[in-house]
Amino acid sequence: MKFKSYSLGKSSIVHKLLIIVAFAFSLTACEWGDQIESLAQPNPDDFAVLSTDTVTIKLSTIGTDSLMTGAASRMLLGNYKDPYFGKVRTMGFFQPTLASSASVVQEAEYDSLILSLRYDNSYSYGDTTKPMNLTVHRLLTDILDKSAYWNHNSTAYDPTPIGKVTIVPRPTTTSLLKIRLSDVLGKQIFEMAKNNQLTSNADWINLVKGLVVVPAATDNGPVVGFKWGPPVADTTSVQLHYHTPLASEFKKDSTVFRVTASYNQTLGDHAGTQLAKLPENTRVSLPSSQSGNQAFMQAGAGVMLRVDLPYLSNFKFAQYTAINKAYLRVKPLKASISNAFRVPPVLYLYRVDKNNQFYTDANGAPLAVTLLGTGGGVSSVYFNDLIKNERYYRFDISSFATEIMVSESNDVGGFVIRSSPFGSSGTFREAGSQFSMTVDRLVVGDQQNADKGVELELYYTTVKPK
Repeated sequence: MKFKSYSLGKSSIVHKLLIIVAFAFSLTACEWGDQIESLAQPNPDDFAVLSTDTVTIKLSTIGTDSLMTGAASRMLLGNYKDPYFGKVRTMGFFQPTLASSASVVQEAEYDSLILSLRYDNSYSYGDTTKPMNLTVHRLLTDILDKSAYWNHNSTAYDPTPIGKVTIVPRPTTTSLLKIRLSDVLGKQIFEMAKNNQLTSNADWINLVKGLVVVPAATDNGPVVGFKWGPPVADTTSVQLHYHTPLASEFKKDSTVFRVTASYNQTLGDHAGTQLAKLPENTRVSLPSSQSGNQAFMQAGAGVMLRVDLPYLSNFKFAQYTAINKAYLRVKPLKASISNAFRVPPVLYLYRVDKNNQFYTDANGAPLAVTLLGTGGGVSSVYFNDLIKNERYYRFDISSFATEIMVSESNDVGGFVIRSSPFGSSGTFREAGSQFSMTVDRLVVGDQQNADKGVELELYYTTVKPK
């Protein structure tokens, strides 16, 4: 981008520039001679509102070392292979608990022990026409031994499954997935309840410390969401079913152990992909020039896409020029999108410094890129322009561009693209966010890619000095 540089010149020129800058943010057209209300109306031929889309944009990818996934409301289960991200595997660790004592009348007879998983009908990812092979295992340690869990954590479990099922999931049309568990364990629980040996949750934890549902490593299907909590009737639970044969009736009953502690493990194996080059040091980004002229974002595994505008500050040296509006347009790589691998419905922008550390407010909350005037966080839905046959996100980053213009150090950092906002409170602000409970992903080509995916629409006012 080239700009003409002018000397300060006559004071009348400076006066006109001050008038224009004062009203610059109200201008969005790209025509000569827009009317500006002021006490001293300048000559329309002395200024213009122009636009450019040739600003250099640098893309890179950041890998996070940990993502808080404990106490989530959604269990993620599945295993699949992604052409851009490699192998993705998710499994759910959880602890069913006993709310009070479990007691069974002496006349009762055992029926079954069932793990009941309720589909989270709002979320699945990948090809749901392919089968899932799931096994259930007993944990060897109490997950409450730790206070926080992250996406890479694991709890030791018995390799011998106590239940298994093969399904083709129907998350939008089916309510429950029921997995029958070991009758050996079921009858042991039943007899203990009969003998009043399950009088507290401590008694139960001594017997069943927790469970994990594991997808087969050979699966290449979807990741499916199931409801974990809060602990109400329509969420995941272990159910002990039995009946009491009486002379007048056949009475069925059950004892329910609901989940009160849980976390997801979400792992990405990037071997054989461009992301295999992702640095282990989270302070270092992977430039798009070193990853096939592409940058990446993946929720669950904690991969984020970084955007920098290294030369926008050159506008400071263009005399009599002021930025009015700036819009970042992001278009996903067409080849990366399919029915199975859709893009996120909404994206959000957050500020980071040169070391990929989030800027934070006084309460420690990560700072979003904000909108001029309202101060709200910048986000964009996925637009489908049927007229131009284009699909893209469009972010108003005028506030960020203005900050670059007024910064004395030019060190305003950049921003990352995420598929959800952070939580608003608490020590672990990632906890409970959609970014920690999904595996949505995004691939974007840089400005050197044949399928260029980023563009800055910049509208600015310039004065013609005399």
